[in-house]
Amino acid sequence: MKYNKAYGFIFLTPVVLAVGIIYMMIFWNLVASLTQWQGMKATWQFAGLQNYFDLISLRRFWVNVKNNFLWLFFFIIPTTLLGFILAYLFTNLGRIEKVFRQFFLYPMALAFIVTGTLWSWMYDPSSGLINSLLRAVGFDTTRLGWIANPNGAIFCMIFSAFWQYVGFSLVIYLGAIRGLSYSMIEAANIDGAGHIRILFQIIFPNVGHGTLICTTMLAITTMKVFDLVWIMTGGGPGIKTEVLPYMMYRITYSQHNIGMGASTSIVILILAAAMVIPYSLWALKKWVRE
Repeated sequence: MKYNKAYGFIFLTPVVLAVGIIYMMIFWNLVASLTQWQGMKATWQFAGLQNYFDLISLRRFWVNVKNNFLWLFFFIIPTTLLGFILAYLFTNLGRIEKVFRQFFLYPMALAFIVTGTLWSWMYDPSSGLINSLLRAVGFDTTRLGWIANPNGAIFCMIFSAFWQYVGFSLVIYLGAIRGLSYSMIEAANIDGAGHIRILFQIIFPNVGHGTLICTTMLAITTMKVFDLVWIMTGGGPGIKTEVLPYMMYRITYSQHNIGMGASTSIVILILAAAMVIPYSLWALKKWVRE
């Protein structure tokens, strides 16, 4: 059948419309962030950058920014690294790999609400599974507050997300590793290279496309994490575990400050773009050169 450009435009129309609506909503959000809109009735009184100045003057805002960066560091690096190591180990397990792989893939099917509820119960200081098991073997758990501990609550939440997403990293790296030519790995084995050297000096540099996909998707996940915070801690103790999406929700729907809530969402968008786009461009250029 002869190719007709009209068919291409017809099939692209739904996608173009969907993308156009998304960008229109982003623009609408930007306009709302420049107004003094408070309450449920829209007031389009221009306020310039005042909402942004008010936002960055809040101590709460900087606590949230710090927490988002804690998520980025302590969630992305361990999830990516363990997923990569597990993928390499699974490629050498043979048929039994299918059995063990399921233990890491099942959590991916859960919603964050389910994960948060499950781990909230496990972290409960008085009746949770973790402290109950520790008490059963003779440990003193009086100081183990887990999500009730102001200094450790955020790391408990990050571990919950790590438990859920390590399977995602595993799947990405399994596909990337199995797409490699095994001739270079066999050559390294013949030369006497050990598993650690093969893993990090031969395989890892050649699965950059897997690393790009994994880290980018995990970074986007951290910048929009809301469900776990809502269900596990509600931002507490105090504001110790609040992140920017949760703060945006509270400002918009609890305080009814639509203008400042919109400005918070724009800040989230800018931070996400500032982290993801430069890294993606750098990784793509490096991947193409190789």
